[in-house]
Amino acid sequence: TGEALILRNHGALVVGRSSGEAFNWMHRLELACRSQLAAMACNTRFVSVAQPVLEETWSNYQPGTRRPYGLMEWPALLRKLDRSAPDYKT
Repeated sequence: TGEALILRNHGALVVGRSSGEAFNWMHRLELACRSQLAAMACNTRFVSVAQPVLEETWSNYQPGTRRPYGLMEWPALLRKLDRSAPDYKT
């Protein structure tokens, strides 16, 4: 759906309907990249996921199938930041 873009030699860009959604997309992208790097570091063949599993997973994450990313996470992260570093707002 076009929420993330990885630019060679420049980094990643993400968009969202809110700051929270964009933050969540970036967080998930970073986790996916870390997972892939860890798997590649094993220096062995990847085990392919069966096509039906790929298709079901893909369909489960299409727009309208779940709440928007960041809807609950972003307010929780801001509350955590308020507790740990309340002066960030100044």
